[in-house]
Amino acid sequence: MDAQRREAIDEWDDRSFSDGFAGLGRIVSDGFSGAATDGAGWLFLVDGQVVGVVDGTLDAFADASGTVYRAPAEALPVLFAMQELGGEPRAKYYTNDTPLTEADRKLSQGGFTGYIELSENILSGDYYVAYTGGESMAAAYVGNAGRLETGDEAFDLAADEVGIYTVYEVGLDVRPLPEGAGDSGAADPVETTETSDPTDSATPAGPGTANDADEATADGTGDVGSGPETTDNGGTTSTDEAGTTDEGDADAPASAVDPAPNTGRDGDPTASARSDEPAADRSIGADDGSVPDDGAEAAGTTSGAGTESGRDAVRIGDADTTGDAAAPGPVDSQGGDPDPPDTADAPDVPDSEDVFSEEAEWREQKSIPALDPAEAGDEPRAEDGRRAASSQRARSADERSRSGRSESGSKGGSPSPRSTEQSASTPSAVSKRDTSDAASGADPERVRKLEAALEETETERQSLADERDRLAAERDEIETERDKLAGEVERLEAETDDIREERDRLRRELSNAKERLPDAERTLTPAEARNGTNLFIRYDSKEGATLADAHGESVDRDTLRENLRVEHHTSFETDGLSVDGRPFEEFLADTIEYGFTRWLVEDLPFEVHGTGNEGTLRDLYDALPEVDRAEIGGTVSVKTREDGEETREQRTFDLVLRDRMGHPLFVADLNDSRDPTPEGTLESLVGNGRDIAGSNGTFAGAFAVTESFFEPGALETASDAVGGGLFSRSKRASFVKLSRKQGFHLCLVEARDGGFHMTVPDL
Repeated sequence: MDAQRREAIDEWDDRSFSDGFAGLGRIVSDGFSGAATDGAGWLFLVDGQVVGVVDGTLDAFADASGTVYRAPAEALPVLFAMQELGGEPRAKYYTNDTPLTEADRKLSQGGFTGYIELSENILSGDYYVAYTGGESMAAAYVGNAGRLETGDEAFDLAADEVGIYTVYEVGLDVRPLPEGAGDSGAADPVETTETSDPTDSATPAGPGTANDADEATADGTGDVGSGPETTDNGGTTSTDEAGTTDEGDADAPASAVDPAPNTGRDGDPTASARSDEPAADRSIGADDGSVPDDGAEAAGTTSGAGTESGRDAVRIGDADTTGDAAAPGPVDSQGGDPDPPDTADAPDVPDSEDVFSEEAEWREQKSIPALDPAEAGDEPRAEDGRRAASSQRARSADERSRSGRSESGSKGGSPSPRSTEQSASTPSAVSKRDTSDAASGADPERVRKLEAALEETETERQSLADERDRLAAERDEIETERDKLAGEVERLEAETDDIREERDRLRRELSNAKERLPDAERTLTPAEARNGTNLFIRYDSKEGATLADAHGESVDRDTLRENLRVEHHTSFETDGLSVDGRPFEEFLADTIEYGFTRWLVEDLPFEVHGTGNEGTLRDLYDALPEVDRAEIGGTVSVKTREDGEETREQRTFDLVLRDRMGHPLFVADLNDSRDPTPEGTLESLVGNGRDIAGSNGTFAGAFAVTESFFEPGALETASDAVGGGLFSRSKRASFVKLSRKQGFHLCLVEARDGGFHMTVPDL
């Protein structure tokens, strides 16, 4: 079985069973719908009937034990059975071209058996409509969680979707669940006792007899069929339209029965035609197909168990099979030479017929419609058909009464085949007037009424027993649901406690975080804080160590740091200002702009001097003492010539360091992300540096600073820009030359662990 369907079935309410068919029968007797498994194979059942067998055979469940699962809706076992049996895809439709409602109407009118699957190009779920003989049942699994919807709500959801649906045709083999070995008394062959002649003993109905009876029913004839039939002793039974019987062949069996009990919905021949189907496919099995007549019963034949089984099957299956299942084979009225019936009993035949007709009608009203498409009648005209059938039976009863009296007076001897056939075809086998009246002389009318009352009492008793079983099953379901809900409540309570603990923890963390925040009245984003800030190089004392002293090599690094300050000026108030959850001063000190500026004025002069590169980096080294301020996100004006005309443009950099007069000395592109600096950044920096050097004689160097690393393409771009390679032995290191005396130094700097290291040129 498909794993998803198995997973869905596991969520149904379940209970165990044992003792094979007998155990299953006790569980499904209340109209059970769901699935059963013996660990290997699966049965799908609807209203207690088997609609599909998967991964096994029905016989495997005869003595098996296992688990039954009660479906939340009848549509699910029908749909799962169809999907597992595998259907033939008939057509695909787009809902905008052929709406689902239109397809549903046509399939229902056509008595279709199969299902529709709407799942292609559908994101909201999977939708299904199953059909059995034109009757539709909808189911849907909605959303990612697969929420189950059934009935009209599921169909309405499917009808509102836009997508592609496929129509699958599936053949279902609907059959009743076989009875247990200990419960089916009618399953044993009928035993008879010879009284006078072996040919006169009661025998089961043969195939020929059953077919003749069905044909008589389908043709709508009266009490008897047309045409003679040869019996075992060579005699023939000849009947005419009036229902007479040849005197010489009184012992021969009758070959036709009254069609009234066999007439299905609308009186069409479909119901009687179903009598020709194999016994395994009918609502009542072949074990109930032969009921001995009065004579055979008097001779020792046992048929009570079969009769009781027949009544149970009628309530579960289709009402159309009531008459078919009880129809007997040719039997003798008393197992020997028949005695002529008393003419006073002849009027009782129509009255008894009416009783059985009413009983058949009552059973039709109480029955559950068949799932087999071949057995599905024309439902809309069922009531009209029953009224017409009842009226026809009443007229037939009157005619048979008159015919019986005439035959009794004129012939004076032979018993009516109708009485024999009717006695055998009655489900309760209560028509025994020919024997009991002759023996006891009881009032036939009183006997008939008592028999009817007994039948009604038995029916009511069985109905109450069924109701008891149904209520017991409902009680078990409610108890199971109660236990399930109790477990769910416990789980939810535990989850609620966990959520409350998590809530309290988060509240404590939030409170602690708020305590750590500065008491800021205003906040700015990091970008806004950078763009409005400039850095200035100042000294605690003019008489102390300065950049000029460091250039002249008259002070050391620590002495310079003690006197040098990097101050900031902003275009906004910084009192009570918070940036990124920190005070502004704390935020600024951690920026790459601030750190690079301090390294440039406090460390780089001593690194150049200490490595003896004052000559190769002469332009850069001489410009360091001139640095007065650093503009974050600053711009530099450059001159360009296009088509012989000179124009000025503004070039923007992450950091621009200027002298006291505002002339640009250095520019820097800063990368404070974890991504490497690409080739394009160096190309832009070199190009802009050339334009600045051509427009400003004070420009000494361009810096590319990264907290990650430089891509190989970026290093190649720098090497090409300085000419002769990064490690050339020219007089000036890493120098981008514009003319013989004009150019600038291109420097690559990496930020590591809070410090800065120049990688190009290699000091």
